[in-house]
Amino acid sequence: MTRLVNVQQMKACDQYTIKTIGIPSLVLMERAALTIFTELMDKKSYDLSQVLIVCGSGNNGGDGLAIARLLHLAGKNVTVYFAGSSEHRTDECQKQYAICQYYQIPILHHLETFLGFTLIIDGFLGIGVKGELNEAAQNVIRQINHSTLPILAVDVPSGIDASTGASLGEFVRADTTVTFQFKKTGFTISPGLEACGNLLVVDVGISDDALKV
Repeated sequence: MTRLVNVQQMKACDQYTIKTIGIPSLVLMERAALTIFTELMDKKSYDLSQVLIVCGSGNNGGDGLAIARLLHLAGKNVTVYFAGSSEHRTDECQKQYAICQYYQIPILHHLETFLGFTLIIDGFLGIGVKGELNEAAQNVIRQINHSTLPILAVDVPSGIDASTGASLGEFVRADTTVTFQFKKTGFTISPGLEACGNLLVVDVGISDDALKV
């Protein structure tokens, strides 16, 4: 839990856990979502009156969609802003999206204003994003930052390189970041250090055995 890893090492740990140990990716996604759900429900500092979860097309977005379902089933008012590409959803993200549709959780593909919401959960871009973000992605991040709402980032603030801490053009300035299993090297270097806000490292069952061989 105290190990410091870069993106390449984190991906190796993920793949080892999934392919060698045999824990399915969706199981890890559910564990990740449950840790954030527990954080939200246990802490009195989060206003869960109207939660907005910003989701992308990758597994980070899948985490966000799973969190949406958990909050919905707990009786919370939650809306998903799906800001990714519907054509490029990962298999896990697609499955979580379909589950949210089954539960009739509101999913918006365009959002003009963040007024009325009390908390933003940033599940837009994960640790695998590289290079300068396109203008559409940067605009989504600007929207999030300009909302002035409290922000909880899922695994990494969107727009931060989790290995180097560099900005990918625009980045989310989170109040809290819940990162999975290991602290990322980019969280120790500006602007990644500041972007995370209060950093929590949570155990979701990912093995570090891949780093020992």
